[in-house]
Amino acid sequence: KGFDVVARCLSCLGVKHMMGVVGIPVTQLASSAQCNGIRFLGFRNEQSAGYAASCLGYLTGRPAVLLTVSGPGVVHGLAGLANATANCWPMVMISGSVERKLVGKGGFQELDQCEVAGAHCKRVFRVRSLSQIGMALSSAIHESLSGRPGGVYVDIPADVLFKAAKGDDVDEAYLKGVAPVTQDVFRFAADEAKV
Repeated sequence: KGFDVVARCLSCLGVKHMMGVVGIPVTQLASSAQCNGIRFLGFRNEQSAGYAASCLGYLTGRPAVLLTVSGPGVVHGLAGLANATANCWPMVMISGSVERKLVGKGGFQELDQCEVAGAHCKRVFRVRSLSQIGMALSSAIHESLSGRPGGVYVDIPADVLFKAAKGDDVDEAYLKGVAPVTQDVFRFAADEAKV
């Protein structure tokens, strides 16, 4: 499934921590992240999870992931995303969103999340298919560390998260374009953020 591809990709990119509040449509993503060696820390609200993820980016120089549900979860997570961006701390916020076929039709907790998040981060990525997951997440991690570090937003619709991955070799089929981040890049980002 798409959530397994996301978790595997984040693990390959060196993500060690994910924070957030689980719910529709990201519960399975948090579980899959744990199965892939990423420590998930559950919070009672997305705002505190966002601040924790941004602070962890500052302390480690390695972007932590803030995981939120759609709609109100995104709005609550914006505080941490804006904090990371304003303070030059690497962080990636990943949110589930309404299924693509329901956009504009009043889907559950529908919100133009990319538009809302765009004002509070360096860059926004919207994933439209399983084949885009690897490149989008790789680009998001690198963008959070490049130049002036900061927050990056990734939107993944529910139908992409729950789409079945074809074939046995998920790494070969869906993680093309994933460029691992070296420890030297993490150290450089941490040094830059402290300036």
